[in-house]
Amino acid sequence: MTAIDVPAARSAAPEPEVQPGASAVLVDLRAAAAGADDVASWARAHGAPDDWSGDAAEAAGHAVTRFADDTAAVAAALEKASLAVDAYLTSMAQRRLEHVDLMERRRSLNDDRQELVGRISGATEADVPQLRADAAGLAGRMTAFDADLQAWHDRIRRDEDTCMAALRSVDTVAEGERAATGALVDTAALVERLERLGNDTDAVLAWWNRLSDAQRNALLVSDPDLIGNTHGIPTGDRDEANRASVQRDLELLLGREEAGEELSPEDARWLENARSVEQAIANAERLPYSELDLEVFVMAYQPHAFGGDGVAAVAFGNPDTADHTAVYVPGIMNDGTTIDENSLDALALHNQASAGGSSVATIAWIGYDSPNWNPDGSVLGYGESALDAGHTVTEANAEHGGRLLSQFVDGLNSTHQGGADASHLTVIGHSYGSTTSAHGAADGMDADTLVLIGSPGAGGGVAHVSDLGMHEGQVFVGSAAHDPVTWLGGKDGVLPGTWDDGIGLGEDPSQADFGAHNFEVDPGAAFEGPDGLVEVGLLDNHVSYFEETNPALANMADIVTGQGEDVADTGGRDQDARDHLYDWLGEEAVRQGEQAYDDIIAPVVETFDDLWPGSWP
Repeated sequence: MTAIDVPAARSAAPEPEVQPGASAVLVDLRAAAAGADDVASWARAHGAPDDWSGDAAEAAGHAVTRFADDTAAVAAALEKASLAVDAYLTSMAQRRLEHVDLMERRRSLNDDRQELVGRISGATEADVPQLRADAAGLAGRMTAFDADLQAWHDRIRRDEDTCMAALRSVDTVAEGERAATGALVDTAALVERLERLGNDTDAVLAWWNRLSDAQRNALLVSDPDLIGNTHGIPTGDRDEANRASVQRDLELLLGREEAGEELSPEDARWLENARSVEQAIANAERLPYSELDLEVFVMAYQPHAFGGDGVAAVAFGNPDTADHTAVYVPGIMNDGTTIDENSLDALALHNQASAGGSSVATIAWIGYDSPNWNPDGSVLGYGESALDAGHTVTEANAEHGGRLLSQFVDGLNSTHQGGADASHLTVIGHSYGSTTSAHGAADGMDADTLVLIGSPGAGGGVAHVSDLGMHEGQVFVGSAAHDPVTWLGGKDGVLPGTWDDGIGLGEDPSQADFGAHNFEVDPGAAFEGPDGLVEVGLLDNHVSYFEETNPALANMADIVTGQGEDVADTGGRDQDARDHLYDWLGEEAVRQGEQAYDDIIAPVVETFDDLWPGSWP
């Protein structure tokens, strides 16, 4: 048969060498730039010491000014370098996407070639004209592929050359000084404009998107604390800003410790906040979560908020692109220093919810002043902590926290790349966090679904599920039978009578007549006595909702992924929550009485009977 020229199969092209993990370099650059910028600002604001005068003061003033100028030059050089690296990493992300498309084309071309070779092997002379035409068409498509692949390689080289040229342009002191005196971005004016936008997250996003790359980069260097914690800024940019702040703080505080300085209680708390965020990021690399290959985003980091308790939020998966997003709100005794522990619950939920292939983001959010106990060792510290922990039985922190949560949710809705309607957003509140979440919902929080677990009450003013303002059928409740925190809900005070009616956290949402959808949870182990209350009731039963063996986790995963209608409704409790508490107290009183008889009275009776047989009445 007449020969037919078949083009050779195409080989695979390697991915770009720069991987997403290289963004750590950008974080370090921005942290260094921010630190240098802070030092320069401090130096310009201080000058010579107040008690200096004459020539000494003038010389000191000149020296400080020169130091400030040199430091500003370093900051400007690092800022320009970070802008170049940011642009390069953005380009490489695009090149990786292009590589996927090119390799898919290569696979398809090679499959077509293999199919053509198969047809040729069984062809006759009559088939030759068609086979030659098919071979020519394939050759044309392969030639076009070769050209596109070469253009892709050329783009990578240009990206590298552009980045290196920018870095070389600021690799001397003189070049840094020129960068510092050049056309600088007026970040103060940009910050003023951003602050005027307030809590309008749609307006914040529109403003951010209008900025140039240079303007955004300048703000990430000059004001990372503001950018990282402003709702409406895209998640990726918030993450870059907050990681730079965490890195800056770790380097500062650990450096002081390594120099032999003893940190003050306030600074030690600051370091705890930074380390907790660092550990939360690292938790995604531990088994089994490392197998998920998750992107991790630091969405909030304010280590000095709420008197040093701190604010933190870490997302696993990108909430700006996920089809399903869950915000987990923990309860009392949590603050920025415990984001690492709470991130494990968010990871467990992600692991379960994404098992079926769903696009999911889960967020551990500690963005409110949860009642806490963390004295610094001083008498005043113990008093302040006692007052803080005392808020556990009142709703003030939950009310304020609900508003803060609602603002965070608004930001998520604004920054989702498909629009607010493209993502199913669930808020999950645990313990006091459930009261906080309920307050947010009752005040108009724009979430699709609300889940309350281990709840001590749905907040004052909420007597029925309809008072929460959620769509019908979108409020879910999980309460373990032996979780004593869930026994505290009710319209009046916790104890009989009216003397404590001013305390409490509202109605028990797990009551059947409350009207929520109650899902199955592990009831937990029964417990007896004060020791049992602490060791089992408050620890195991109350914090077990995210355990892998607890049906609550699978049910929450279904709810998060929009399959709440498939979750069985257990109907809720038909006994008042407080009755569970009173029954336990009554049974415990009987048990303690019996125990006292066995331990104290019975031995006395036995001794008396031994000494005077038959004399005991």
